[in-house]
This record gives sequence, structure tokens and C-alpha cells, in this order.
Amino acid sequence: MNPSPLVSAGEYILQAAQLISFISWYVYIGVVIIVVVFLLLRYLNDVLRVNPFGRWFQLTSHPAERMIRNMRQSRFYFPLKRALNFDPAILMLLISTAIVCYVIALVINYLIVILSGLGNSLIAFGAGSVFTGVRFLTGTILLGVIFFLLTLMLIVFVNWIFGFFTKAAYRALERIAPLLRIFEFGGVLAGWSFLILGIALSFAASAVQLIFLS
Repeated sequence: MNPSPLVSAGEYILQAAQLISFISWYVYIGVVIIVVVFLLLRYLNDVLRVNPFGRWFQLTSHPAERMIRNMRQSRFYFPLKRALNFDPAILMLLISTAIVCYVIALVINYLIVILSGLGNSLIAFGAGSVFTGVRFLTGTILLGVIFFLLTLMLIVFVNWIFGFFTKAAYRALERIAPLLRIFEFGGVLAGWSFLILGIALSFAASAVQLIFLS
């Protein structure tokens, strides 16, 4: 007996989720390699005294210069510089890269859970388990909304760290600004609304997974 088209579609989606899970590690490694390569190119250009007005210098050194400049504009830069007694910009950049990879991993994990929920819901509908299918589908939709908001926050975060995707980050910040104002409590928590929103969305995602997708 041939499986239901819904079951077949659900199985294909589950396979896609497994594939994304498999290749996600290479995404993190790729981000680290790109940052390190730009730092090495910047160093080599300085050692070899490459013409700073040439196209090669602009393509290879400017990305690293932009990232280092963002580190030096951070509120943590001068306290770390006084504590360590050396320029910590590159160290901060490497640590920030690790943090960005961790955040990307969280977002990709939510994407995998969403695809798994969608696949399981289709399989449940195809097998005649309507209640289970509705439960999985509801969780998938709710988690999809959370995933969208976390993706906007990731774009803003990457722009803050590396200075890339400026236009996209500006639009993303406009979309989440109303939520940030909700979590701007003032006092000792003033300026921490971005972090608080991220924590709140993570808690919401965990609750959705526990209730609807487990």
C-alpha cells in the first residue's frame, strides 16, 4: 500500500531537517574561517606594505578594519584594554565571532525544530491523527513566529558585531523596536532590553516545544 501524499511530504521535510542539521556545523566553521582569513589578509597587507588606495587592499583589509573598529567602539574595549594592558580588539573580535556562531546555532536549531514539527504534522494528518496533527501544526506556527523575531535580532546582532548588513539591520531593528520598548524597564536594567527580549523569546520557544512539539 502506497503511503499518503501527506505522509510522503512529511518524510521529505524531515529529511530536509536532518540535512540542515548535518551541514550546520560547516556554517559555523565557515564563519570562523572567513573572520580569520580577513584578519590574516589585513596583517599580510600591513607587512607587505600594500598600497592602501589599491582595489586589493580595499577588498581584503577594509572588512577586517571595519570589524576591529566596531570592537574599539564597544563599551567593553577600554575596560579590557586597561585590565589586559594591550589592545584587545582582535581578541574581542574572536570572542564575538564565537558568540555569533552560538546564536546562529540557536536560530538554525529552531529552524530544524520547525521543519520537524511541520513534517510530523503532515505525517499525523496523513495517518488520520487529526488531533496530533493540529498540535504539531500549532506549535510549528508559533515557533515560526518566534523564529522570525529571533532572525531579526540575529541580523541586528551581526551588524553590531561586524558592521555588515547595515540596511537589513536597520529594517530589522524597526520591526522589533516596539518589542524592545516593552522590555525597557529602566533603572539598573536600562539598555538591556535587547538581551531581555532574546531571553524572553528563548523561554517562549522552549515552552512551545514542550507543550506542542514534544
